[in-house]
Amino acid sequence: MDAKQLLDLVQRYHENREFIGNEETAKVALVIPFIKLLGYDPSMPREVRLEYSADFTVGDGKRLPDRMDFAIFDRTGAKPLMVIETKPLGTDLLSKSQQLARYLAQMKDLHFGIITDGCHYYFFGDLESPNQMDGEPFFTFSLDDTKTDWTKVANFLGKFSRESFNAETLITDAENSRYRQGMIDRLVKALRAPADDEAFLRWLTEDVYKGKRTAAVMTRLGDVAREAVEPALLRVMGDDFVEKLKQRIQKLNESGSPDGKETNTVRDVPTNLQPVTKPQPTDEAQKPPASGVETTAEELEFFETVSGICVKAGYERAEILHRDTVNYFNVSYRRPTKWFIRYFSGGRRRNIVTLVPVEEAKQLCPGFEVEESPATFGISRVNIDSVAQLWALSALVTRSLQLLQASKDEGDATTVASTPTV
Repeated sequence: MDAKQLLDLVQRYHENREFIGNEETAKVALVIPFIKLLGYDPSMPREVRLEYSADFTVGDGKRLPDRMDFAIFDRTGAKPLMVIETKPLGTDLLSKSQQLARYLAQMKDLHFGIITDGCHYYFFGDLESPNQMDGEPFFTFSLDDTKTDWTKVANFLGKFSRESFNAETLITDAENSRYRQGMIDRLVKALRAPADDEAFLRWLTEDVYKGKRTAAVMTRLGDVAREAVEPALLRVMGDDFVEKLKQRIQKLNESGSPDGKETNTVRDVPTNLQPVTKPQPTDEAQKPPASGVETTAEELEFFETVSGICVKAGYERAEILHRDTVNYFNVSYRRPTKWFIRYFSGGRRRNIVTLVPVEEAKQLCPGFEVEESPATFGISRVNIDSVAQLWALSALVTRSLQLLQASKDEGDATTVASTPTV
């Protein structure tokens, strides 16, 4: 499994979620493709059994049949590896997770269960006590989370694949994942508000302040601790850290590995789109960039992704144009002056600017940071982490193009937002 395959599943979810009205549709549209990504064949009952029945013992000793949506077995077909319970899209999964607990309690060789609505996936185990499910999942991910690092998710899910599944190492990995997440949560909470965590504040100031710790002193120390957090983090993020961060960003921005094989990163876009053919210049189209402007591979990927979104919305690929400038990368419609989306990749954070009003943009971009754009560049600005996230912003992209078309004279962008082209 790799990040690209997961992004294909993300795209499938976004394209079909409005039509997924019940549990069975969620199974067919999303859960079965997910099982296939793990390397298991749902059509082979030796390894995947639908509606698998196991007896459940109730309080008075009676044994009642209990059915699992999917039970996945090892290659012999004798030992259960995990079970998957599916609920309708939008279900409160945590409130329904006790169904998994029954399965783990009744099958001694079973240690892992997944409950999902097709979008959200919660992984449970019996890490604390055999055959007694833990109260909290040790791993979760969501196809609707725009900030997900899909490479990390793919690496973790690979351990549950048909080729790699090993219960013993998985239990250790799951425990480490839970401990690590607990540490992260505690550190984040303490660093955001050190004064609110008395134990942390006492540890932090143990060798710094030797006097009596009155309420007033603790309040003062809490304020000082808050001021100390940022300088401390900057010191931790020294030259070595920055260099490693640069190397990671460079790897994310590479389209291929040294041996010519394609690398799988969170930047990868779905593979079921037709390759983009750059439109041939006609009239004013595709003027060469101004002197000193270098179009990057990332900007071309941005253009290809926007083009793919527009084509899926019914527009002609040849009508979607691009032009680079010193400050931003323009994507336009039919003529270079008729821009509808701009890409800014040179600052501290990547962002796109559109012609969509801010409040409408917020409705179209749940989970993203949306703000008013500087008037010289456009109307609304959306911060993104990678070009791949554009697929989650398809509605915003097409809406901006629609507003361009609706403006005067088929929407010269200057009638919507008066902006210079540099």
